[in-house]
Amino acid sequence: MKNRYSVGLTDPDYWKSLVNIGFTKLLVLKVLMKGPNHGYGILKELESITCGCCVPTFGTIYPILKELTSLGYAEVKEDKQLKGAQKRRVYTLTPLGIKAYEVALEAWRSTIPYIYKAIENEGIS
Repeated sequence: MKNRYSVGLTDPDYWKSLVNIGFTKLLVLKVLMKGPNHGYGILKELESITCGCCVPTFGTIYPILKELTSLGYAEVKEDKQLKGAQKRRVYTLTPLGIKAYEVALEAWRSTIPYIYKAIENEGIS
């Protein structure tokens, strides 16, 4: 009988999801640095810039967007749509959100080489 906890550790999707959890917030900030965007647009842009490697779900994106707006890192406005279509919520970074992106980017840039080095020096392939 398989232990339900050990299955995840042998599943590549488990490890990719851990990377996604930490990386997604940075990528959402990156997309919003390019300009205002809505949830679906952000998701599509993330799919494009990561070549499909680190694509979060709507269930991941919207809590991040809610957090960014509630903490003052982003503003949200409703965008008018064509007849019959739902209004889209368009997100824009605030100056605080721009600063958060810059800090996050530097943190990732300074950390990734050490992570890579640690993995490679241990002979893991």
